[in-house]
Amino acid sequence: RMWYHHFGRGIVATPSDFGTRGELPSHPELLDYLAEQLVKNGWQLKPIHKLMMTSAVYMQGNEITKSGTERDPENLLFWRRGSSRLEAEIIRDSLLVVSGSLDKAMFGKGTLDEKSVRRSVYFTVKRGQLIPILQLFDAPDSMQSVGQRNQSTVAPQALAMLNSAFVRELAGQFAKRIRPDAKTPLEAAVVSGFRVALARHPTSSEQQA
Repeated sequence: RMWYHHFGRGIVATPSDFGTRGELPSHPELLDYLAEQLVKNGWQLKPIHKLMMTSAVYMQGNEITKSGTERDPENLLFWRRGSSRLEAEIIRDSLLVVSGSLDKAMFGKGTLDEKSVRRSVYFTVKRGQLIPILQLFDAPDSMQSVGQRNQSTVAPQALAMLNSAFVRELAGQFAKRIRPDAKTPLEAAVVSGFRVALARHPTSSEQQA
């Protein structure tokens, strides 16, 4: 499941079924190695996350090559970094981070207030009062256990990002966060905006625009 979280597909493609009716592991030796590391680290998850995220396979590019396409067109062996969708909770949390309004306080009581600025993990799950933006981006319901989330691309997702009052409010806060002033020239504000929102510098044409 941890590999699935970082790479979009598990070493075993059926994370809820390791039995005879599930898929065979693509890298059985790697699966055994990671299991051994988990035991050696006292069942702590952070060292395994770090091991995966500092690996060559995690840091590789997503360039499609002719040889790779011929030998493994579905990228089952992870010869390139495939694109992956953000989960619903991460989309919402990212909006809060970019706007500068995320409350990083840990622990405490959950909430049903969809305007809460705490991380989405602190939402109370109540079947009759689910959070709309999380449902829109395929967060699972609480009626059943879900090994792999559905991934949809539908028009209401884009429309919500354009028209949602919650998203528009966060966009306004982001604009206030990076806007130029007497100490910050326009060029520096543009660079700051790109770094905060996209984690990169703008190109020359983007800077000019």
